[in-house]
Amino acid sequence: MGSLRKNDRPGSQWYPKAGLGLFIHWGISSVDGYLDLSWGMRKGFPYSPRICTPEEYFALAKYFHPLHFDPDKWIVAAKEAGCRYCVFTTRHHDTFAMWPTAFGDFSTRTYLDGRDFVGGYVEACRRHGMRVGLYYSPPDWRTTSEYLPHGGWHEDRTAQIPKTLKEYEYAIVRGQVEELLTRYGKIDLIWFDGSWQHIMTEDFIRSFQPDIVIGRGDDTNFASTECEIPTDEQYHEKFEGNWWEFCGQLNNYWGYTKEDETQVQPLSALTKWYASIRSRGGNFLINIGPDPNGEFTQLEYRRLKEFGEYVRQHPELLPPED
Repeated sequence: MGSLRKNDRPGSQWYPKAGLGLFIHWGISSVDGYLDLSWGMRKGFPYSPRICTPEEYFALAKYFHPLHFDPDKWIVAAKEAGCRYCVFTTRHHDTFAMWPTAFGDFSTRTYLDGRDFVGGYVEACRRHGMRVGLYYSPPDWRTTSEYLPHGGWHEDRTAQIPKTLKEYEYAIVRGQVEELLTRYGKIDLIWFDGSWQHIMTEDFIRSFQPDIVIGRGDDTNFASTECEIPTDEQYHEKFEGNWWEFCGQLNNYWGYTKEDETQVQPLSALTKWYASIRSRGGNFLINIGPDPNGEFTQLEYRRLKEFGEYVRQHPELLPPED
């Protein structure tokens, strides 16, 4: 979870009042339909329908050509579900950047003629009055891939990674984060998945976005938990009195798999999570993984709509926005 750092900035006080958000995990793994995002290349990883080698995984970028990318449809569905902020995966551990970054060679600039999925998402959020959150993974499973074990596919040679290669990896991270925080106007939240302070400082981030909420890693502004609701003991130990968030999957894995076409979380699970989280003042970040064409499944849209009806029927759990 990292150490918590209180955020008193007036422009950040929307976060503890938000209550509900939509997490959007999307990337090249969706092309396969049986691989979880990034984790599908980890040998022995138990939570992906299929496992492949890193080489096979990275090659999926050649086949990632979303035909029906329509972020307005995503954000409208999120609004109807009661969400007040969204978080979009700009880059996961596989390092495929979902915008035409000038840093590195694994992005939409290289493979999709410069399509900008991040820009489209941000613009849709603005059109519909949604707070803008950007997920970014500093860990890099590709630049130094030949040195990494990837769960057992390769010999572990992490201790042999050349210093210049690590410096190059970190320069990509700093450059990409700067792009994300300067190219798209005001960003409300940056959601780091992994440690970042050995690469950049909080001052570096706030020099571009002074009021941004910083999540995860060291000096995070909020506590976070995934998949399991905190027990009473965990809540009192780690979450009580802090800004905090629970990330739960509406779909079956973090990224899209074909299982999402026929099975998602029942409404009863979502409402139970929601009531528990909100009774303790936390935010519920609901995860969905768009398919390779950029669409949620029909079942996911239906469940979001049903959940939104429950949210509206229980206004005591989600106070009005300021």
